[in-house]
Amino acid sequence: MKPLICQSCGLPFSEKMRGTNRDQSKNSDYCLGCFKDGKYTDHHLTIDDMKKRLLDMARHHDEVSIEEAHQVIQILPDLKRWKMTHIL
Repeated sequence: MKPLICQSCGLPFSEKMRGTNRDQSKNSDYCLGCFKDGKYTDHHLTIDDMKKRLLDMARHHDEVSIEEAHQVIQILPDLKRWKMTHIL
């Protein structure tokens, strides 16, 4: 089965790490780190903040390499959370 891709951070996540809706049902669009109880865990986050988070994650943790972080940064504008925020 193809991994789910979070429509906020752009990282793959497993079924057990799916975010939750208000009714506590599982959400397949967002990971639990980005979406919980029907809302974004950090609703003030901007796409530039997310880019910084991804690069920091790559620099300080083994979860993502710098190359992977740059690849994810390229797709951020196309993800559901960010798709409309860059159009003005």
